[in-house]
Amino acid sequence: MDSYSFDYEIFFAGKDDPRDGGILIGQDQVPVYFEFETEYVNPSSTRTTILSNQQPVALLDWNMGGTNLGVAIIGGTQMLMEHLVMPGTYPGARRFQSGNGGFYEWRRCYDDPQSYELFHAYAHNTMPIAVFRKFAQETPSPLGPLLGKLEYGFADAPFLLEVILTLSLNRWLDLQ
Repeated sequence: MDSYSFDYEIFFAGKDDPRDGGILIGQDQVPVYFEFETEYVNPSSTRTTILSNQQPVALLDWNMGGTNLGVAIIGGTQMLMEHLVMPGTYPGARRFQSGNGGFYEWRRCYDDPQSYELFHAYAHNTMPIAVFRKFAQETPSPLGPLLGKLEYGFADAPFLLEVILTLSLNRWLDLQ
């Protein structure tokens, strides 16, 4: 995997589950803290709540066994989760349209398929704007074991939430 330099980083701690028990902590222009909590009500009803500073900022209502992944609610906007993981411009890439109007896509790293790079979807031969690296082994820390790190070069809280949600969806889909 190429080495890139970014201004900000968020560490992933907690459980190694893209939907449940994850804690994300870091610093950009302000402290960043997210938690993923999933409630399994019954086999067909599952809800992931994404919290920032203990306040819900997004929901993923999973449609287990249905014809689509379910519904995402980000802020006051509701959309099908499929719109967050549409086919990208590169083989295996998954694209989403941000609330900022831009199209972005996550691409798995060939040399480390548990790691991902985020690009502007229609800009070719560009550098990634974010990189998620899954650690080969858990790294001890005061938060508990660290599982990975998201590095990024933008300071935009709503976009960061979209980036984290779409990364979580991509990781979960690739584990299935």
